[in-house]
This record gives sequence, structure tokens and C-alpha cells, in this order.
Amino acid sequence: MSISFQNIYRSSRVADWMIQDFQGFQLDSRHVTAGQIFIALTSLSQPEKTAQFAQAALDQGALAVISETELAVANNLVVPDVRQRMGQWQKQYLQARQPVPLARMLAVTGTNGKTTISRLIAELLMLQAQRCAVMGTTGNGILPNLEASTHTTLDALQLQNALYSYAQQGAKFAAIEASSHGLEQGRLNGCDIEIAVYSNLSRDHLDYHGTLEAYAAAKAMLFQFASLKVAIVNLDDEYAGIMLQAAQQNPAQPKILTYSTQQAADYQVQQIEYSLNGVRFHLQTATAEYVVQSPLLGHFNVENLVASLIAAEQAGFALQDLIHTTAQLKGAPGRMQVLRDAERLFVVDYAHTPDALIQVLQTLKRHVSAQLWAVFGCGGDRDRGKRPLMTQAALDYANVVLLTSDNPRTEDPLQIFADMQTGVDLSVAQSHEIHDRREAIKYAVKHAQSGDIVLIAGKGHENYQEIDGVRHWFDDVVEVQSAIDAQHCSPSAYPAQ
Repeated sequence: MSISFQNIYRSSRVADWMIQDFQGFQLDSRHVTAGQIFIALTSLSQPEKTAQFAQAALDQGALAVISETELAVANNLVVPDVRQRMGQWQKQYLQARQPVPLARMLAVTGTNGKTTISRLIAELLMLQAQRCAVMGTTGNGILPNLEASTHTTLDALQLQNALYSYAQQGAKFAAIEASSHGLEQGRLNGCDIEIAVYSNLSRDHLDYHGTLEAYAAAKAMLFQFASLKVAIVNLDDEYAGIMLQAAQQNPAQPKILTYSTQQAADYQVQQIEYSLNGVRFHLQTATAEYVVQSPLLGHFNVENLVASLIAAEQAGFALQDLIHTTAQLKGAPGRMQVLRDAERLFVVDYAHTPDALIQVLQTLKRHVSAQLWAVFGCGGDRDRGKRPLMTQAALDYANVVLLTSDNPRTEDPLQIFADMQTGVDLSVAQSHEIHDRREAIKYAVKHAQSGDIVLIAGKGHENYQEIDGVRHWFDDVVEVQSAIDAQHCSPSAYPAQ
């Protein structure tokens, strides 16, 4: 049976044009199998090779090729907005093949906090005996079994395949990160997002979006989903108004809820008490006041937890029951992850923007009794403008600053270090430049004294370091623990008998 291109073009319903032996869609020509339709997205790095990929897919048995522009291959249909359509197509294909009740979806967007909030939502729901999938930077799967993720938000086909698989495994909920790239590129199209959360926005990804205004507009797309029932917004953030406006203009008329640690809101945080064991605070709602105890360090983790509690409550669970479980929360790996050594504290965090680094250092400054260290670098092939801002943030809030390598990728590390120091006065704090990240961590562990807190920032959960385009195994948590263990094994680490 031949495929009807006109039906594809005129309809967004796969059922209207499904043909015999149709096996769904594929984006990677290397993985095409007989019966699939290959979607040939224009390659941003090698646009001239798009037609080659399409022909390779046909040679491997693809029924047809759908592309954004005309290609000189057989059975080619041009659908300019295919990026926006393909998620819905794949979802319909999977459901037509074998219907399954999909998980209810909660999505989180923002520069910082996406990973922690989505993870905490999943933990809270699991503690209410609900199977919950989580998808984002630190992995995808049903807790506690996560697999490494290639992107914060998977491509539209992979995302639909994963959600379908989780539903087959009995997931009732899915807490996902909604990146600005994913939203703008339509990767979440086809998802019936029910609850949307906004944490904050600061400088990041300007190499892609160009301006903060465009970046914010991409984030606001999460609040325009027709399926949206609840919008949850951090009222303290500078860009909260943009998110609120997007939700207010949504024809679906979602319930809009706000939270704040500074001003009147639907959920207001008061009386925060910090300790090395976590935080304790009061949460005021329109109907009651609750005392919340959390093992998570930091002011921003108070915000993250409150956002998670609201989302879980709106999913159908009593706030009081959720709060009873907060002491059991673990949070996302590599997000304010603590390693203790005698009277010293080592904290591994993913902070890789100026604002995130400031927030983490400000938080740790509330706890430190001696010196606060900042060990960090800047990624290659990314926004160069934020590099001196990162250094200045460290100098402003830490007593000891170690400039080291992050992921140079394909860029010259010396250029990155030069950018990090452009227009910056390193003499205002005790600073060191140690290019090898492992050696920088060893230096910090060797020289940190009792009462010190050492922040190792930038890579968080990542277990690799990308140098010259090649990923080498590297895990900050493992490196810190290894340096601690080596120090304790050294004879000089023990007092004379």
C-alpha cells in the first residue's frame, strides 16, 4: 500500500494516514528500520548533508521522508513545521498500536531549580505510594531506577517513546524538566502537561536565544499548553510577570498559584532557620500554617521544596501528608550534594551560571564558621560573556577562589581562563589558577581547615569531562571522596604518638 502524502499534510492525526506495516517515525538515519518514516530535520551544523541522510534512510527501508525543505530524494514530503508536529504524531502512532493510560504530567521550567524540583516532585509522589517517572538532566526513568540522559529535554520522538514506556511500567505521574530549547523546538508538543512550575530566570543559553527577553519568552511557552490545569510561579523572580501573563492568556484558564519567601503569595515562606543539617521554616497558605523540616541545604532549596509541595498537592494529595515526608527527601545528585569530613564540609553543585554561583555561595555563607571556598571553571563553546561574571561572583562571596577547568569541549582552555579573568581584580581574595580539575580538588581538600566549606561548582552530577571533543570519565563527588580518603591515609594526616 502506498503512503498518501496529502493525508499527512492535511491531518495531524496519524490514524488518518496510517498504512499497512507502518512502524512509526525515526530521526536518526542510522537507526531506520523497514516500515518507518524518516523525519529529515535540517542539520544546523551540516545542512548540505540532510539529503544524504534522507537517502540513507530510504536505502535502509524507510517508507518515506518528511523534511522541512525540499530534498532531491524519492517519496519526499515537505512539512515546514514538522518539528512542532512530530511529537503528536509519534504519540498517536504508539496509542493506535496499543492504547495505554499515560502518566499525568508535571513540568518544570526555569534557569535554576528544574532538576531539583522535578526530582523532589517525584520523591514526594513516590512517598505517597505513587509510581512517578522523572525526566531531566540527571537521568530518566521511574525512581529510583534512572538512566543517563543525553539532553535536559529529549527530542520529541524519544520523549514520547519514553513516556509510553513508563506508562506501560505503571507510572501514574511524570515529573519532567522543560528546557527553553525543548519548548522552543516543540519537543514537548504532544504532551498533555497538567501542572506547570516556574522557578526563576537568569543569564544562560544566550548563545542560542540571543537575548534574555527571547529566553524568557521561550520559558513562557510552558504556560500556553492547552492541557494546562495549574500554573505555579515563583513570585520573587524578576520575570514572574511574563509567566503569569502567559498563564492568564491561556484559553484553558488554568488555576494560577504563586509562592514567595519575600512577599504575600498563595504560599508564603516565613521564619527560615538554617543549620548544617538542613532548614526549618513555616509555610503559610490561605487556610493553614505548616512547619516544614527539610534536609536540603540552602535558601533556594526552600523555594524548590515549596514549588514541589504545591505541585504534588495540586496533583491530588494533602499538603499535610506531603510535609510529613519532607525529612526523607534526598534531592537530585550533584545539586548541593554534601560530603562531610570531620569539621569540614564539601559541597558539589551544578551551578554553572553567575546567578546560580551567587545563590549557592550566599547560601553556604550562612553556614560557614571559617573560610568559604569556590572551586569552579567555565564551559567551552558556550556564552563567553558570562565567564568574567562567574569569576566576579566567586570573588564577591568566597574567601578562597580556585579557577580550574570545567568542560573545555573543543575550545582552547587557555582562552577560557583568559576570558574568566577579563576585567577582574583577582587580588581582592585569595585566588589560585589550577588548570587540572583533579589537582584543584586535591588542593582544596589538602588545604581546607576545620570550619571551612568548599564548594566544587559547575559539573554537579556529570561523570565526565569533555576535552578536545572527547569525554573522559570524571566525577566531582568521586574525586572529592578520593582526595579525602588519600589525605586520611597519609601519615602526616595523623598526630604524632
